[in-house]
Amino acid sequence: MREEKKSEGTQQGQSRKGSPARGLASGRSCPLHPFLFAMASVLALMANSLNQVTFFHIAPALGGVLLFATLIYLGIAFLRRRFDACTSVIASIWIVGCLFYFDLFGPIEEQLGGDFSLVRSLPLAFAAMALLTLLVLRSPPGWIRLTNLLLNAIAAILFLSPTWEAAAWEWRKGAGRLAYDADRAAATLPQPGTGNQVAPTGRPPDIYHFVFDRFPSQEILAEHYGLDISETLLFLESRGFHLARESHSNYHRTAHSLASTFYMDYLDLLAEDPALTGDNWQPLHRMLGDHRVARFLQARGYDFIQFGSWWTGTFHNPVAQENRPHGFSEFDMLYLRRTLLRPLFHLLPDWPLTLRLAWDNGQCQRVEPQLAEIKALRERGETTRPVYVFAHFLLPHGPYNFTSDGRCLSRQQSEERGSKQGFIDQTLYASRIIKELVMHLLDQEGNPPVILIHADEGPFPEEREVGVPWQDLPDEQLRIKTAILNAYFLPEGNYQELNAKTSPVNSFRILFNALFGTDFDILPDRTYVTPDDRHLYEFHDITARLERLPELAAEE
Repeated sequence: MREEKKSEGTQQGQSRKGSPARGLASGRSCPLHPFLFAMASVLALMANSLNQVTFFHIAPALGGVLLFATLIYLGIAFLRRRFDACTSVIASIWIVGCLFYFDLFGPIEEQLGGDFSLVRSLPLAFAAMALLTLLVLRSPPGWIRLTNLLLNAIAAILFLSPTWEAAAWEWRKGAGRLAYDADRAAATLPQPGTGNQVAPTGRPPDIYHFVFDRFPSQEILAEHYGLDISETLLFLESRGFHLARESHSNYHRTAHSLASTFYMDYLDLLAEDPALTGDNWQPLHRMLGDHRVARFLQARGYDFIQFGSWWTGTFHNPVAQENRPHGFSEFDMLYLRRTLLRPLFHLLPDWPLTLRLAWDNGQCQRVEPQLAEIKALRERGETTRPVYVFAHFLLPHGPYNFTSDGRCLSRQQSEERGSKQGFIDQTLYASRIIKELVMHLLDQEGNPPVILIHADEGPFPEEREVGVPWQDLPDEQLRIKTAILNAYFLPEGNYQELNAKTSPVNSFRILFNALFGTDFDILPDRTYVTPDDRHLYEFHDITARLERLPELAAEE
C-alpha cells in the first residue's frame, strides 16, 4: 500500500514538473501582466485623445492586442511546457517590446541616425528582448516570483491610469457628446408623402457626393499658386454642371464644415449647449455619423455607401449600409506605428498590407481602389435600390505624396519636391479624378445621377502666423482658407435656387427641393471661424469681411 501511494505521489510530482506525457503543466502564477501591458499600450494612446476617441474607436485595437498577447503567452507556454511565473515574465518581455516599440527603441533609433522606419534599431531591440529572456530563464524561482508580482503591479498601474483618465473625462465632459441627438434632428425632416412633395417618376436617381479636402477656388489657385484650372471648370460646365464660383465654406474646419453640410443647417445648437466644452470634438463626429441627409434618403429607399478617409470623422459611418475606407483608421494607424509592425513592414516587400502603415496610412493604397469601386457601383445599372454615395478624398490635402498624374512618391521624394509644389500637383491630380469620375458617371446607360462636388475648406495660408486666433487673421488669409470649389449636377437642370455664392450648408436643401418637391428654406450663405482647437464652438462670423474683399480689389 505504501509503495502504491509513493508511486501515485511520484506521478503527481512529475505532472507538476511538466512531463511531456501529461502535457502542459500549471504552476502557481497569476499571468495578468502580459494582458494588462497589452491593453495599457492601447489605452495610453486613447488617453491622449479623449476629446475625439471613444471606446468604440479603440475596440479593434484592444481586440487585436489581446489576441496577440494570448498567442505570445500560449506560444511560450507551449515551448516551455509550463504555465508558470517564468512563462508570464517572458511573455511580458516580448509583448512590451513589441507593443511599446516606439517608446522603448525610438530614442535608440535617433542615436543611430535612423529615420521614420525605425529599422536601424531593430537588431538591438531583438537582442535586448532575447538577452532578457535568457536572463529570466537562468534566474532562481524566488526571483522570478518576485518579478512576476512586481510586473503585475506595474501593469495594473499602466492599465488603471488611462482607464481612470477616461472615466474622469467621461464624468466631466461626456454629456457634451449628447449636444447632438440624431433622433431629434431627424424628427424635423419632412416624412415621405407629406406636404407638397412630389416623388420622382420611377426609380429616383443615384446621388454621388464627392468632397475633395482643401480644394480652393479658381481665383485662389491662380493668385496664390499660379495654377490655372479653368479647363477643369469649363469641362464641368460643358457637362451641365452649375458652378458656384464665389462659394465659401461655411466653416474653416473639416469637422464643422461637413457637419453643417449633413445637418443642413448651421451649428448654433452646439454653441448654445452649456454642457459642451470647447475642446470636445465628439459631438461633431456624431453629426458626421447618424446625420439628417442619411436619414432623409434612407427613408426614401436609398442605400448609403461611404468611402471614408483615415480620419476619424469619416472613416466609419454607423448608419451606412456599407463602409469602404480601404485602410486603417486614424487611431489604429497611429497605434500600429508605435509597435514593432512599423519597422517590420518597412523591411518586408511592398505588398498592399505592408504599405498600409506607410506615410499617411498608405494613402496611395486607398484612392485608386475607392475610385474603381465607385465606378463599379455606377456600372451595375439600375437593377438595385438607388444609392447615396459619399466619398471623402484627402486631396489636395497633405501630406503631398501624389504626383499630378497619380503616381505615389516616397516621403523623401515628396520632401524634396516641397509642400507648395506638392499642393499644386495634388490639385492637378484631384482635377484629373474629378473629370474621370464625371465622365464615367454620366456616360453610362440609364438615367444620369445627381453629382455634388465640393471642398470642405481651403488650404492653410502660407503666411499664417501660428497662434493667432483665426478671427484675427488678415481678410485675405481667411479668403484663402474658405474660398472653395463647389459644383452641382442635377439631371433635370433645376438650378433655380442655386447662385454663384451657394454654400454647402444649402446643398441638400436645394437638392431635396428639386428632386423630392420639399420646401426647405434656403439659408443665408455665411462663413464662420473658431479661434483655435480649445474653442471649437466659439463662432465668429466673417461673411462681411469676405464679401468686402472683391470691392476693395475693384477700388485698387
